[in-house]
Amino acid sequence: MAIPNYQDIVALIKKGATIEAQEKIMELREAALEFQNENLALKNTVRELKEAQSLRDGLEWHKPYYASKQKPDEKFCQRCFDANAKAIRLQELEPGYWRCLECKNDFTDDKYEYPSADYEGTGRNQTTGY
Repeated sequence: MAIPNYQDIVALIKKGATIEAQEKIMELREAALEFQNENLALKNTVRELKEAQSLRDGLEWHKPYYASKQKPDEKFCQRCFDANAKAIRLQELEPGYWRCLECKNDFTDDKYEYPSADYEGTGRNQTTGY
């Protein structure tokens, strides 16, 4: 879009071509609005990128999840963060056993004690159910 020149508008007014000058002024206003909208969109993009970088800088990888640098007890889902850049807090269901309520993935760390093969005295294996 060609932006009307200020001198061209002044020249039109001096010639008495006020309708043409008003049209150029309207074109100028439209261009200004487009620039404002583009500027706002770019500012939003910059803000989102800064927030994402701040989030990324605030987490560190502790296999099998991300942990907050500020609060190491806060654990975040690796899958949600890597796939969608979402910091979804994990819920600790028992010591060392974590679940993401967003993607439903489970995580265990070195604090987790795996149950024995025979559970509740049934003679059945917990993983197979037989």
